[in-house]
Amino acid sequence: MMKHLQIFLLLCGVVWVPILLTYSYNTQSREGSGGDVAPNFTWNVNTSRDLAIYVEPENTTAVITNENLCSSNSADHRQKPLLLIVVCSAVGNVKARDVIRKTWMSVGPNETAPFDVRTVFLLGQTINDTKQSDVLLESNTHRDIIQEGFIDAYLNLTLKSVMMLKWVKTYCPQVTFVLKTDDDMFINVRTLTEYLSQSDVQARKDLIVGSLFCRVSPIKDAGSKWYSPLFMYDAKVYPDYVSGTGYVISGPLVPILFENALHVPLFHLEDVYTTGIVAKRANVIPENSHLFSFVKHPTTNPCLYRKIITSHGLNPSELKSVWRQINDPLLNCTSVRLPKIGDPKFKKCHKTARLTVRRSGRKRF
Repeated sequence: MMKHLQIFLLLCGVVWVPILLTYSYNTQSREGSGGDVAPNFTWNVNTSRDLAIYVEPENTTAVITNENLCSSNSADHRQKPLLLIVVCSAVGNVKARDVIRKTWMSVGPNETAPFDVRTVFLLGQTINDTKQSDVLLESNTHRDIIQEGFIDAYLNLTLKSVMMLKWVKTYCPQVTFVLKTDDDMFINVRTLTEYLSQSDVQARKDLIVGSLFCRVSPIKDAGSKWYSPLFMYDAKVYPDYVSGTGYVISGPLVPILFENALHVPLFHLEDVYTTGIVAKRANVIPENSHLFSFVKHPTTNPCLYRKIITSHGLNPSELKSVWRQINDPLLNCTSVRLPKIGDPKFKKCHKTARLTVRRSGRKRF
């Protein structure tokens, strides 16, 4: 009996270690790295890619739920459309979160009309008890943390984004729009709300918009952080998708994407997966806006930062500097030109995509 029990536990370990850790991560880089170093890719062809196993759609998986974040403000007599900004952050990036709270997250309600804007940081778990205690303290202090029950690592970013969809579906179903972004991003909340308040945009129920990539071929270099092994994706190009650095989803689309994701094998590149592969299954076409950028705009051009919605790759010092500059009342921005941001192959997105079919006759996503 004891021998059978040992064999059973050993088999459980073989199955559940990949599920709990999903990927090993490089301990020489910070836990939950935003991807500055190439990941130690350990997906095995036999590792389950059934997303439902990891997400557990019927269960509460969050360690910190912050379930009242989207609750109505009793002081408001008229319900405003709700804009939820979800900042995907690594456990150890405390300074980045603190600077965001003091900069673009601090924009007052009078500047975000007609939206009621709520911002939350989404984290995974850490195996470091001290860091976990710090996260709990931070959450109790600021009430703006959601923490899900998976190891916070670069190759788990798809899990993080799908967990975002799950949390919004469960605790914030009334949301009008969701902006998904990262903790190294500048977000111009004023420009964002101006853009979303346009009548034709605000009425959209099927919007995915950001910096669009079209007909991108998977990278087969195993040393690249965007490496895509053939057994995980074997088509010649990805479906069109928007950069994961910052994109907006219509609120009513969130549960649709979540439900569709449960039927799509997990793929580690979160923007390709969520806004490309899953969106395609849901018959939603992502769109481009030059106000979103997956590159870093020059931090010496504050007038440009007044006009755009996102800029990528700012460290906390740069973010504070840009924020100080754009809020200078003496800054004159009467003549500023926006760069054309987006995939240089953008025109190809308007071509009718061919339906790729396997020899077995099954549709390939």
